[in-house]
Amino acid sequence: MRVTRKPLEGLRVMSFEPLALSPRDAATMLAVSRRTVSNLIRSKKLVARKHGKRTLVDVESVKAFYAGLPIKQTSAPLVFGERAHVRPCSRPRRKHR
Repeated sequence: MRVTRKPLEGLRVMSFEPLALSPRDAATMLAVSRRTVSNLIRSKKLVARKHGKRTLVDVESVKAFYAGLPIKQTSAPLVFGERAHVRPCSRPRRKHR
């Protein structure tokens, strides 16, 4: 005997978005460190609440912070590595004696 399944009609799938995140999840969402999230909370750029020992970061404040960041305008390449923070120098480097 073969059973055929009919698609469920009128089925509504309800999804929900959390109201708050842990600092670790907020850091993951923003692609920054947990320390950066702590600094953002301290500077009142992110809204956080306490529930006992647990810190809860407001999702809407995370979204608002991200939306308020400037958009990268230049098309300069991203540089990674040991000397990424150093600007290239137009004159040659002197050798140490």
